[in-house]
Amino acid sequence: MDYKINWDCSEGVFAVPDAAAEGLKLASGKAVKVLIYFMKYRRAPETPEDIGVSTEDVEDALSYWEQLGVLKKAEGGASEQKKVSDVPAKAPEPVRIIAEPPATSPAPISEKPVIKPRKALLPTEIAERIAASEEIDFLFKSAEQSLGRVLTFDDQRTILWFYDHLGMSADIIIMLIAYCCSVGRGNMGKIEKIALDWHEKNITTHEQAENEILALQKAFSFEGKVQSRLKLQSKLTASQKKYIGDWANMDVTVDMVELAYDKTVDSIGKVSFNYMDKILRKWHENGISNAEDAAAFDERTKPVRKTDSKKSADVPAKPSAAPSYDLDLLFEHALKSTPTVKKINEEANS
Repeated sequence: MDYKINWDCSEGVFAVPDAAAEGLKLASGKAVKVLIYFMKYRRAPETPEDIGVSTEDVEDALSYWEQLGVLKKAEGGASEQKKVSDVPAKAPEPVRIIAEPPATSPAPISEKPVIKPRKALLPTEIAERIAASEEIDFLFKSAEQSLGRVLTFDDQRTILWFYDHLGMSADIIIMLIAYCCSVGRGNMGKIEKIALDWHEKNITTHEQAENEILALQKAFSFEGKVQSRLKLQSKLTASQKKYIGDWANMDVTVDMVELAYDKTVDSIGKVSFNYMDKILRKWHENGISNAEDAAAFDERTKPVRKTDSKKSADVPAKPSAAPSYDLDLLFEHALKSTPTVKKINEEANS
């Protein structure tokens, strides 16, 4: 389908240097956004969020287009460009507070080391790295083959961040990218998330990477089966994915997950992965792997309802409906017996 520019859609146009088009091959979408904004308004966006980028993205984009010669820094520093009206006539003198120093200085707070963000490599620096290292060149070509596209400038910086700052070898990075693409997670942001997870797990060898990929593939496949069987339409949360991943590592079958799901809904009236996890772990710890054994186990371990012994002791025993003696024998005995009370009275009177 052919398209043409609709010149009537706006009141004006703005020019873009030819060098910008030549740099599109390695430019990210965010870099293009910043460039278009800059070309129209002749300045960087004051609120980067308005165009869907961050302040760091703006700085990276300006640096990228500067290296290609599309942009150049204005003459004079920022301080020279300030208006005279913006500068106060006389800066107020700082207030000095004199205080006695503390007897003992507080101990410095030890901060947990944080992985620094990617180094703002310039396109020329990346080109030098590729020319100087066959391994980096091979790494980028392998990544492009897995992703099925040309690496952008941001892609290259991210991969070099894996290599330089996370200390991942080229073969580990290639395996990581290939796995992510195989499960439909070829977005560089998702690849970076898994790379950080591997870094925390200290995955540094080819064998460790293979074992991790096998575990991830198993969990990913199991996750899809569980979501399909339970008819979970909404996107799984990170917590739910973790539960399912744990069940996959426990070799729990999808049938048992469905059984735990039904038992959970019957017990508490709603879906709770935490409640399901407790059921499945109890079954797993007791070697339960099918529905029949689970039903027998649940029946066998069902808590017995205890009666209140104190309350039952306070209540008197209910008398039996039938008398414990024979009335006919009593009447017969009464008829045959001679009363002795009268005789005793007569003896007393005499």
